[in-house]
Amino acid sequence: MVNIIIGAITMAGFLLFVNYFYKKGIRLSWWEWVLTISEFIFILFLFSVIYGFLAEGAIRAALVNGVILGMIVIVWGVILVRFILSRSKLSKNI
Repeated sequence: MVNIIIGAITMAGFLLFVNYFYKKGIRLSWWEWVLTISEFIFILFLFSVIYGFLAEGAIRAALVNGVILGMIVIVWGVILVRFILSRSKLSKNI
């Protein structure tokens, strides 16, 4: 049941991301879609790892792996958004 909730939350985040960029009129190329989908798959993996460790009773392992993988998700997300938004701002100014 928790896996369904994790998947639903991740998919809702992806759909909000897609909806935001369609409303802003930002078109993504194929490699940006691949990076975006990979980011959301990694977020799904992160939540699944944390839940798996918590289900086993390894709270410290869930915390350590959650922090390590969470930092990677944050850095990846910031780079991805900055890459896409900086490109879209440059194309609107030209």
